[in-house]
Order: sequence, then C-alpha cells, then structure tokens
Amino acid sequence: MNFFKNNFKIIIYFFCIGFIVNSIPMTLNIIENRKKEKLKLLEIETLRNQKKDICKKKSDYLKFIEMGFKETAKKRFISCMKN
Repeated sequence: MNFFKNNFKIIIYFFCIGFIVNSIPMTLNIIENRKKEKLKLLEIETLRNQKKDICKKKSDYLKFIEMGFKETAKKRFISCMKN
C-alpha cells in the first residue's frame, strides 16, 4: 500500500501513456476512412459533372435553349440525367 501512495503520479503517467499508445491505431484508421470517403464523394461529384456535360452536349438541351424554350430544355436535361 505504501508503494501506491509514493508512486501514484508515476502510475497515472504510465496509464496515460498506455492509453495514448493504444489509441493511435484507431485514430489512424478513422483518418484513413475519412480520406476514403472524401475520395468517393469527389469521384461521384466528378462523374456527375461529366454526365451533366454529356447531357448538355448530346441531348436536345442546347437546341431548345438556342430556340428559347427553357422549360422544354430543362425537361430534356432532367430526363437525360435520370437515364
């Protein structure tokens, strides 16, 4: 019992060091998972932007915009994006 009274601070320090060392792998996994999710979201956004560009070029969207039919062009664009 006398050992615990004299070395209480040392025991607390070692406990904290052990806790920090054991939490490092979990923290690294969390950071890596966040990076992967950001990359997935960026890839999805890039694919969506590519699809928008394709739909604007290949569908009747540009033709109807140039003729002044904005509502019809918007409907064609939306239908292209759904496919």
